[in-house]
Amino acid sequence: METVLEPETSPGLLAAVRVSRADEDQAARETLILAAEYAAANVVTTIGEAAVLEVDSYGDRAVPLTGPGAPLVSEAAMVEFAAVLGYSTYTGRKYLADAVELAWRLPRTWARILDGTLAAWRARRVADVTRHLDPEVAAWVDGQVAAHAHKIGVTQLERTAKEAAALFEPDLTAAIAEEAVDYRRCDIDTNPSLFLPPVGAEQGQAAGATAEITATLDTADALDLEAAVASIAHGLLDYEATADLSLDARRAAALGVLARAYNTGTLGAERAGDLPGKGRVIDLKIHTDTRNLATTGLIRIGNTRGLATIEQLDRWATLPGVVIRPMTVIDLNEEITTTAYIPTERLRTQVQLIDQTCAFPGCHVKAENCDLDHRIPYDQGGKTTTSNLTCLCRRHHRAKTHLGWTYQRLAPGRYRWRSPHGYEFLTSPEGTTDITDVTAPEAVNDLGHDHAA
Repeated sequence: METVLEPETSPGLLAAVRVSRADEDQAARETLILAAEYAAANVVTTIGEAAVLEVDSYGDRAVPLTGPGAPLVSEAAMVEFAAVLGYSTYTGRKYLADAVELAWRLPRTWARILDGTLAAWRARRVADVTRHLDPEVAAWVDGQVAAHAHKIGVTQLERTAKEAAALFEPDLTAAIAEEAVDYRRCDIDTNPSLFLPPVGAEQGQAAGATAEITATLDTADALDLEAAVASIAHGLLDYEATADLSLDARRAAALGVLARAYNTGTLGAERAGDLPGKGRVIDLKIHTDTRNLATTGLIRIGNTRGLATIEQLDRWATLPGVVIRPMTVIDLNEEITTTAYIPTERLRTQVQLIDQTCAFPGCHVKAENCDLDHRIPYDQGGKTTTSNLTCLCRRHHRAKTHLGWTYQRLAPGRYRWRSPHGYEFLTSPEGTTDITDVTAPEAVNDLGHDHAA
């Protein structure tokens, strides 16, 4: 007989949600406090030691996580901290930097973390604004915002930081301009979601056929971009292929029009409507299993790691200006070997397609931007062959070679890692899983090291 849960009353559920959220906030504060204590336990204590470590390309190094007045921290400790926290090294470093910034340079705000009156995420938001400021400027901001940090917004925080710069910097205009430049960015994510679009989605919106773009621009640049996008989107109404698209879809297509116009030298065309389709270039690396293709009808695009349909590829191939080039087929199940230390281009490409990203826990650096690590060192008899090569970005190649990390290859693209303190992780193109027995972390047996291929 099926068991049916009796529904709670709304007041009871709301009370439970409030308690749960309070527990979550307290846990976040405790994690931030532990991060600061961990940093303190791994501080580089002398200037002489820091100088040696900074110039030494082997072994551990000192890492300046935040501004002057805060200590330098061991790189090896920082890398392992990020992995144990379940973050990429970049994100884990930022978290540790926030803890150091608060504990060493923002004592008033830190005191509110210690007494439980400020949420960790709000304290970290203050640290994010002050980390690049001189100590006296950061201290002034701390004094201004600590009492109100539980309700202050990002805009007010930034305004306070600029006011501080005006008080302590002789050239206010230059200080504000420099601060503004730090916030400008443009991110183009070519790793689209693997989720299929909803039924009824517009043509071309197959899984893997879109990418996310976010940017923070200078105001004048943003206004110019808005004018160009609006004009081109209106011009796309004149073309049969785009006339039926929504305004949002035409605005998105307008960015592609601008990009192609620049890449093909047609940016000076008399009207926006003349631009679509001229010299369009699509460079795709197709990676699929014929058995999966027969079942799902989907193909993985290697250089975006997204999915597309056969129909989508056919539509791209028939666009004006598209040139189909001969395709190189690489069997990922083949064991490719060379007697040389440096892999052949075909071998390198095969390993990149197998691993897809850096194989280190939590790392998302694309495989084509990684070193190829000889798991068994070449000078110890390890071959330059498919099963002995792994994609590791430069930072994590160093971690494996010099900072005590070791790994085993379980299957193509799948690895078991151990940290210096015995924490264990399984990695694959699908992500990272922490498999540590937390009751008994143990020392790691050295599996061997080598240098970049």
